[in-house]
Amino acid sequence: MVSVTRSLFGDLPSGAGTVEKFQLQSDQLRVDIISWGCTITALEVRDRQGRASDVVLGFAELEGEVAPVQGTAFDLRKPVELGKHLQEFHINGFDHNFCLKGSKEKQFCARVHHPGTGRVLEVYTTQPGIQFYTGNFLDGTLKGKTGAVYPKHSGFCLETQNWPDAVNQPHFPPVLLKPGEEYNHTTWFKFSVA
Repeated sequence: MVSVTRSLFGDLPSGAGTVEKFQLQSDQLRVDIISWGCTITALEVRDRQGRASDVVLGFAELEGEVAPVQGTAFDLRKPVELGKHLQEFHINGFDHNFCLKGSKEKQFCARVHHPGTGRVLEVYTTQPGIQFYTGNFLDGTLKGKTGAVYPKHSGFCLETQNWPDAVNQPHFPPVLLKPGEEYNHTTWFKFSVA
């Protein structure tokens, strides 16, 4: 069974309006989305033991170059253990756009597997890029839900998007929306357990 509920989340400062919360729930997952920035504030998915837990932490750019990833720290086309990968390549984390093959059709772009829980996340999109951020500026001072502490690299973001600086790069996929045109992109997050 699938349900959608709508409730008041809070008020914006200076009487600028209200923020609503939408909760989508099924037997497989629960997601809370607030209307301010269409922000996902909670996402509960089950692990291989069937226990549901929230996987949202709770709370950049290309300069016109499309570079090949082969043989670099950015080659994530095959599975890697992220912590070891960052150490092996002596990098401080990722905050980069990965360019996808140009397509307006649904295309696979990322897969994440957490061995401890068996959770798997697959991302599909119609967007031409995906920003991968590894929590590089988390330092343990941010306190999250139920007092959780978020140290460096304790979470990640996979954000589908157009390529940064595309408006200034004629060889990038077009990004400008002209009068009368429709903006229409979709991103799918598929959760499973392995």
